[in-house]
Amino acid sequence: MKRDLNCQLLIAVGALLLSLLACEALEPLMPATTEGLLATLQGHTAGVTCVAFSPDGAVLASSSVDATVRLWDIATGETLLTLHGHPNQVNSVAFSPDGTLLASGNGTFLGSTGSIREMEGGTPYMLLDGTRMPLPNMVILWDVTAGTEQRRWEGFTTGMFTVAFSPEGSLLAAGSGTPTGPIDDAVRLWDVGTGELEATLRERQSVWSIAFSPDGKTLASGNGAGITLWDLETYRGVSLGEGPARSVAFSPDGTLLASGYPSGEILLWDTATNREKATLAEHNEIVFTLAFSPDGTLLASAGQDGTVRLWDVVGKSLIATMRIPQAKVWSVAFSPDGTLLASASSDDLIRLWDVAQVTDQ
Repeated sequence: MKRDLNCQLLIAVGALLLSLLACEALEPLMPATTEGLLATLQGHTAGVTCVAFSPDGAVLASSSVDATVRLWDIATGETLLTLHGHPNQVNSVAFSPDGTLLASGNGTFLGSTGSIREMEGGTPYMLLDGTRMPLPNMVILWDVTAGTEQRRWEGFTTGMFTVAFSPEGSLLAAGSGTPTGPIDDAVRLWDVGTGELEATLRERQSVWSIAFSPDGKTLASGNGAGITLWDLETYRGVSLGEGPARSVAFSPDGTLLASGYPSGEILLWDTATNREKATLAEHNEIVFTLAFSPDGTLLASAGQDGTVRLWDVVGKSLIATMRIPQAKVWSVAFSPDGTLLASASSDDLIRLWDVAQVTDQ
């Protein structure tokens, strides 16, 4: 009997050790954490697609599948304003450099539900079941203080997935496209003061992400065919990399460009040579969003795998992983002072993270 008990004990201990070893093998190099979660902002009634801090860090803007844009008071976590005007899901928001304006873009591809026609004078419309309807894809420019619409550009045949202001604030860029084909895959540039279209930069496939270089001379377009670097003086583009780039971001000093891919890989490019400098590989699904910290030492990434990850830019190493269960993370943004990181996800929530606490884990 004693021998049997000893055998059972040894078997139990062995099973426990094997279980622990298996768990250790499955555990990521940097364990996932919810430490540093300061607040959860609730108010949207559908997935939150994008977040952006105001230049003074006091306000956070968000866009959502619920067709609204919200402005949040960072100090209290309360909604300051809810902006209505988009007819369907809003995909992106961006503050102007002086914080007085907010741009938002919405829309989805309409070609599968109705045929696109063009009226005399070049105004497009959709013919749906014999009924002529305006195209609901648009970009809206909002007066932040008044909470009112200042201007809109509309009538696009495909969704406006991404918007960005140039560093000096004189230009607004928007990227469009559709996952089903090259219908209207382009980056458009408008003069913010006059509202006039300055240029249309045609891409081979859908434009998912755009970013101005800090000096305002280059616009990076992350699209279904790769990355295009557009010279904003000549409007000539140079292709960079292969395969669909779902997210792009310049470092604050402009020396690096980060790009995220459906494979989960993140590439860092040397902007002086346009050559790949490093590969960061911890995500295992689409990397939807990238953001450098204001001092350029950290890179935040997030995606379809439900994680937000922080990277040491110099060391090219993973510092922390924050996991959001049963959700896709569509957007991340650092506060201007670098102390906060906001994440937007498909579970209708915005989370605010304490960067120092997260990186100290």
